[in-house]
Amino acid sequence: MNHRVVTASGTARWLASDAITLLGGNVMRTFTVTMVAAAGLLCLAPDAGAVRAANLGVTGQASHLRPAVGELEVVRWTVTNTGDRHLDHVRLDTSVPNGWTVREGADCAHAGAYLRCDLGQLDPGRHASVDIPMVVHRPFGAVQLRAWAGGAIGRQNVPGPETSFEVVVVPRR
Repeated sequence: MNHRVVTASGTARWLASDAITLLGGNVMRTFTVTMVAAAGLLCLAPDAGAVRAANLGVTGQASHLRPAVGELEVVRWTVTNTGDRHLDHVRLDTSVPNGWTVREGADCAHAGAYLRCDLGQLDPGRHASVDIPMVVHRPFGAVQLRAWAGGAIGRQNVPGPETSFEVVVVPRR
């Protein structure tokens, strides 16, 4: 978990640690990696020195851990507001593996090898997901699927975590 503590003088101090959770699903064979990041915000309430956290978590899962060439792989990325503050303008950015083709369906802006998905607003404890269908092409072997998230509280940027997981492309099933 990355914490950014903003002091009254405007200087910043970073504290860092990472949390990784491996989960499996029952409906689809999935592999999920979770990383959480936090940004500290100065609270201008009666106790103006208090810092409140806005946390984002990102998880990803694939429809196949061993997709075959030519197969449709649907990757679901989920962003969760694990903090106690409402977030505006939540976004998810993800890379498209080299040679893979994004199919219609994901409401995301495509820019070269990246997609940017606008997920809107997220209240504390809520999550938003986007499914990205892609046709698998070469190379055979391990392929990293990566995503990162961010948001805002008013005009304050809230950086989020980056996460990735691996699938193994096989010639055929």
